[in-house]
Amino acid sequence: MRLMSFDLEMNQPSGTIIQVGYVVGDTDTGEILNRGCHNIYCEEEIAPRIELLTGVTQHDVNKGISLVDMYKILVDVHQKYNCFRNPLTWGGGDSHELKTQLRVAGVKDPHLFGRRWIDAKTLYVSYRLANGKPPQGGLAKAMLRLGLKFDGRKHNAGDDAYNTFLIYLKLLKFFKDRL
Repeated sequence: MRLMSFDLEMNQPSGTIIQVGYVVGDTDTGEILNRGCHNIYCEEEIAPRIELLTGVTQHDVNKGISLVDMYKILVDVHQKYNCFRNPLTWGGGDSHELKTQLRVAGVKDPHLFGRRWIDAKTLYVSYRLANGKPPQGGLAKAMLRLGLKFDGRKHNAGDDAYNTFLIYLKLLKFFKDRL
């Protein structure tokens, strides 16, 4: 099965999307088929703490693409690789937030991902609870606890999408080995 994992980075306090990263991977082979990360144009000033956290600068968003153009890229890639309808995310908010902001940007029915998503964070929390362990921790800590190494820069949407796919593969293997 082919899945699209995606991640958003947002400015604060507005919550405006400033970066979208995605990965298309094959869950059977673990192969990464496509990967991308784009800064999103935004007219507001990027908060200094967000620049520090994400590495996304004012210059980056000033030169970024529109959210609508980013959506078109996601649709094209999703269709090209015949991905499973629901995307993979770390946490549940990114799918909803992307759809909300696309509607504000004029996309009447952002239908790409349907109404659901696969939440790798919820699966990880369930795995931890089932093993009598505390569930807290972000993506990088979760990966370490599963014996994986975070690849890239934390809070870079492309790297977070990639690492979300990796942690999902590890959890799938765990589930498969137990059944």
